[in-house]
Amino acid sequence: MLSNADLRDLRAYHRALGDVTRMRVVQLLATAGDRTVTDLKVHLGVSQPLLSWHLLRLRRVGIVSMTRSGREVRCALDRTRFAELHERGFRMLMNPSGATT
Repeated sequence: MLSNADLRDLRAYHRALGDVTRMRVVQLLATAGDRTVTDLKVHLGVSQPLLSWHLLRLRRVGIVSMTRSGREVRCALDRTRFAELHERGFRMLMNPSGATT
């Protein structure tokens, strides 16, 4: 059975992906690799404050990491964490009894 902490993680993961802009950020980082916040802003056509808010939601879940180099901030998709959360969600949906496999 999934613990309450696991369920909270999965809820946060699905909520983070529950927005079109955040899904576009994840897709862009997955296909194009690490990008600067400025690159993401230009490519997605959103304001910097709005993008920062979306990135915060993705960082809280742990699927996007950010590193600063001077004034530049680079974003990267944590593929391992993304795959882990996706797999846990899939197992939960495919095992209605709640027992882990």
